[in-house]
Amino acid sequence: MKKLVLALFLGLFTFTAKAQDIKDILTSGKWFVESIQEKGEEPELSSNKDDEWLVFTKDGKVEENHFGDSKTFSWTYDEGKKMIKLSGSETIFKRVIEITDNKLIIELVEDLENSDDNLMITYVK
Repeated sequence: MKKLVLALFLGLFTFTAKAQDIKDILTSGKWFVESIQEKGEEPELSSNKDDEWLVFTKDGKVEENHFGDSKTFSWTYDEGKKMIKLSGSETIFKRVIEITDNKLIIELVEDLENSDDNLMITYVK
């Protein structure tokens, strides 16, 4: 019961921040992949955090690196949907599940109409 109350409190606390506050947190440094979880399975910890990261900039750009493969996108944040939209060679949507100064949990949303069983990624600074 205490865990449920704590989870609800943290969930409410996480999104009491305004969109500008969230943008400030996103652009405050480099975010390294800590774990990836798919379809409700146990999270798989990243084996080499230095090769998997995101950097958001205040001018609306984001650089994403996966094992040496670096891509640059434009990004926007939709406060109503709690969604980061990455636009570039492809469009990617990432729903913000939790955000603090040192932790970011997102859900990669491939289909906005049917967003079941998506990939959850935890980033840390």
